[in-house]
Amino acid sequence: MRSYRIYLYRHGKIDENYEGKYIGKTDVDLSLKGITELKKLTEDYEYPNVGKVYSSPLKRCLQTCGMIYPQMQINTVKDISEYDFGDYENKSISELKDDEYFLKWCEGKNDGSQANVENGADFSKRIREGFDLIIKDMMKNKISSAAVVTHGGVIMSILAMCGLPRMNPSNWAVDNGKGYSILVNASLWGNTSSFEICDKIPYNPNEEYELKNYEFLDVDDLKKQAKNEMN
Repeated sequence: MRSYRIYLYRHGKIDENYEGKYIGKTDVDLSLKGITELKKLTEDYEYPNVGKVYSSPLKRCLQTCGMIYPQMQINTVKDISEYDFGDYENKSISELKDDEYFLKWCEGKNDGSQANVENGADFSKRIREGFDLIIKDMMKNKISSAAVVTHGGVIMSILAMCGLPRMNPSNWAVDNGKGYSILVNASLWGNTSSFEICDKIPYNPNEEYELKNYEFLDVDDLKKQAKNEMN
């Protein structure tokens, strides 16, 4: 059964990252510092060659794609946009610290609906569908490797939902301009909506990496593990 390699990247930094603001659907540009840091990454690290580039439609992701893969056409996927923080968008914790609904939302005691925050289950469903669209497009067009530039929250959530080994979202936090390499087996994805998480990316040619041997992956064992985790 055919396998597909996908490289998941978090976009470069934005000014609001330094200000501690909630930025989800808000469409902002990369910061000058973020651009400088990305440029340094592309000089010091090797970003893998890919057959296709997919991106969230937000500018910070599109601009990141343009820096990492300047010669590639960018294909936008709206369902891998960042979480919608509703009325909390573009506000910092210090600005919201006296909001009782915000404090309860942070503690998981409400769903944020009173502040128009995106429902968590809806967010999970949306990004899973967006990711499935990418995989189906790769299968249809016989693309063996692709880059996906998206947001930190999207990466943490999709890896926690679908990635093997299973871990909490916080375990998959990643720096701007970096991410994870994943291996999607068509049978495993079709049966369990799961994939294998491989290595952190990009690669520094001056560092040594322990490479996994994918030739002998036991897909049946991976299927069993995924089904057990789902039950």
